[in-house]
Amino acid sequence: MRKMLSLLLAVLLAASFCIPAAAEKIEPGLPLQECHRVTSTKQDTKQKNGSVIRLWTLDTYDDAVDAELAALTQEYVDRLGPELPKAGNATSKNSRLEVEVRYSRTGLTWMSFLVQARTTYHRKLVGQEITSRTYDMTTGQRVYLTDIFDEGSEGWNILRTAVDTTVRAYFPDENPDEEALAALLTDEGLRNLDFTLHGLSLVIHIPAGSIYAGKNTLIEVPLYYPDIRPYMTMRAFQETDNLTYYKTVALTFDDGPNRTNTTIMLNNLLETGTRATFFVLGNRIKDNADLVQREHDEGHAVASHNYTHGDVSKMSGTAIRNQKTKFDAACLPVLGISARYARVPYGLYPQMIKANGGMPLIQWSVDTYDWREERTNGTILKNVKKQFTDGDIVLMHDIKDRTPKLAKALIEWLQEEGYMILTIDELFAKDGVVLEENVVYFRCEDGVTTIKKR
Repeated sequence: MRKMLSLLLAVLLAASFCIPAAAEKIEPGLPLQECHRVTSTKQDTKQKNGSVIRLWTLDTYDDAVDAELAALTQEYVDRLGPELPKAGNATSKNSRLEVEVRYSRTGLTWMSFLVQARTTYHRKLVGQEITSRTYDMTTGQRVYLTDIFDEGSEGWNILRTAVDTTVRAYFPDENPDEEALAALLTDEGLRNLDFTLHGLSLVIHIPAGSIYAGKNTLIEVPLYYPDIRPYMTMRAFQETDNLTYYKTVALTFDDGPNRTNTTIMLNNLLETGTRATFFVLGNRIKDNADLVQREHDEGHAVASHNYTHGDVSKMSGTAIRNQKTKFDAACLPVLGISARYARVPYGLYPQMIKANGGMPLIQWSVDTYDWREERTNGTILKNVKKQFTDGDIVLMHDIKDRTPKLAKALIEWLQEEGYMILTIDELFAKDGVVLEENVVYFRCEDGVTTIKKR
C-alpha cells in the first residue's frame, strides 16, 4: 500500500515537472540513471619533504559540475598542501592530505557532493575542512537548502531541533561552544549549512572543531525523508521519492577494521558513491582509530560487533553486558558518539537478548559466505544474485582479502538492477521502524523485519 500511494504521488507530480522520459513509466527498480553515472579516480603526489597528497577527481554527466568540483579540490591542495610537515617516516604512518569527493544520488536527476580535505600525521587526524554542493545533473543548476524547504516551512524548525540535539549528543563529557552553536541555529546559519542528499536521508555535515575545540571529526546530522517530506517543496518531494523509483538494500561488513582490506573497501565505496554499515570490534578501534574515523566521516554507519569476537554462549550475563560498556569506552573518544545498534559475533542473538545486552540486534537476510575460501567471487555473485528482494540486509566481512573486490562488483550489479543502497538507519527509517533494545531484525520490507522465507 505504501508503494502504491507513493507511486500515485509521483505520477501526479510528474505532470507538473519536466523530468526524464524514464519517469513517465515509473516502476520500483529503475537502473542507475545516465545523469547519475560517475567515474571517480585518485592520484597520489609525493612532495619534496616526503608528505603525500591524495587527490580524488570525478567525471560526471555535467562538465560544468566537474569543473566546479575540480576548482574546490584544487583550492584545498594549493592551500593545505604546502603546510604539510615533513613525514616522520616512509611508511603509511606519514604526513598526508587527502582531498576526497564523496558523492550520492537521489531521485532521477539530483546528486550531492561533499569535498573533504583531511590532514593526517602518523595516522592521527589533525585537521578537516569540507564544502558541499548539490546539483540537478540534467541542467547543472545548483540546489540549495532553500530549494528543499520553502521559507517559513516547518521543515526549518525540524532542522534546527535536529542540529541542536545531535550536536549536543556528540562528545557527552564536553560542553559545546554555545556561541558557535547559536550562530548555526539562526535562520541564516541554517541556510548556509553543508548538506548532502542520500537514498533516504538529508544529512547535515558540521566540522566538530567548530563546536568542540580540538576535535577534527565530522558531526553528521541525519533527517530521514519520511519525517521531512511533508514539509518539502514540490520539486524536493519528487527528487526524494526513492521508494517509488528504486528497490532498497543495506550492505554490512563485520569483524574490522583491517589496515589493508578496510582501506581498500573504503576506497571502493568512495568510488561507487555507496554508504555502508560497519560492525566493528571494539578491541580493534584503538589501533585503527583513523579507519574508524574515516568510516564515520565518509558517511558510513559505525555499529558494534561487541568488544571482542568471543562466543557469547560461553559468557556470563555480566560479561555479555560488559561488551557494550567496553565498546562504548573505546568508540566515544574516537568518534564522539557510540553505536546505536549491534550485531553479535556468530549471530548468537538469543544469548544477547537473554542477558539484556542493551542494544537493538541486526542480523541479515543475504549471506555472501565471503569467508569460505573454497568459493570464488564469481560463484558467490552467482549464488547471491538469486536471493535479493527489496529490504534485504547483506552480510560481508571487510577483514577478508577477497571482499573489497567482491563488494564492488556486487554494488555495481545492484545499482544496475535498480537498488538504492542504504545504511541500516535508513533502511528501517524508510518504513518508520524504530529499533528497540534486545529485539532482533533481519531485514525491512514494508515494515516486515522477520527472517525471510526462501
